[in-house]
This record gives sequence, C-alpha cells and structure tokens, in this order.
Amino acid sequence: MRRYETVMVVHGDLPDEEVKAAIDKFTKIIAAQEGVLVGVEEWGRRKLAYKIGNTHRGYYVMADFAGTPATVKELERNYRIDDRVIRYLTMKKADQVDLAALQAEMAAKAQAQAAAVAAEAPAEPEAEAAVAAPEPAGEPESAPEREG
Repeated sequence: MRRYETVMVVHGDLPDEEVKAAIDKFTKIIAAQEGVLVGVEEWGRRKLAYKIGNTHRGYYVMADFAGTPATVKELERNYRIDDRVIRYLTMKKADQVDLAALQAEMAAKAQAQAAAVAAEAPAEPEAEAAVAAPEPAGEPESAPEREG
C-alpha cells in the first residue's frame, strides 16, 4: 500500500447536503477499494484563483488515505464522471505504508480530538449552571431597620 493525499474542488454553488453527499461517495470508494481513510479535512467554500467554466467559488476537500494504485485510478475515474467535482489533484506521499503505524497515527488523532472536545465540554456546563442557577430561597433583602 501507498500513502496518498487528494484534494478535490466541488462546485461552490451546490447546497451543503449535496457537498456532503459527494464527500461520502468518494470516501466510500476508498473503502470499497480496500483503502484506509486516515482523515478528511473540509476547507470550506473559497473563491477560485480563476474562473472555471462559469464558476467563481468552490468547496475544497482534502482526503488523506492509504491504498493501491488501483484505488487512485478508480477514485480519479469517478472524479471525472461526477459533475459536482470541478478540479482534483492526487499526490503520492509515501511508497510504503506500515499499517500498524497508520492505525497508531489514526488512534492518536482520535485521542487528540477527544481531548479537545473534553477540554471544551466542562467549560460550557459550568457557564450554563452559573447563568441558570436560581436565586437562593429565603427572605428578600430589604433596607436595614431604623431605630427609632
């Protein structure tokens, strides 16, 4: 297996659901070709450097995966067929991939993401608890009594 990185630009005028469907389609192709998907980064909608067809904006997506040359061939064949993809580029990152090291890298990324989510999670409930805490029950505060 080899390690690859592919960047595709999906038509920028498509709704978010259609973009997600395109991303799902291509990640499933990698899995169907017995590839290992390391990660998918969505860079979002951006202005293109130059007009492609009648399009000025595109949704950029980068996928990092390990697979065979046949995986890349099938992936790029589907990029050419799908009208939602306006540009793509696949680069080889490494000739040989150690699957155990790849699994360890994926586990480390998952742990880092879980730690980041866990670090943010306690801060939110504390803030909500402080805002939502009711006033202590008891006598309302009043002006001090006058001696008279």
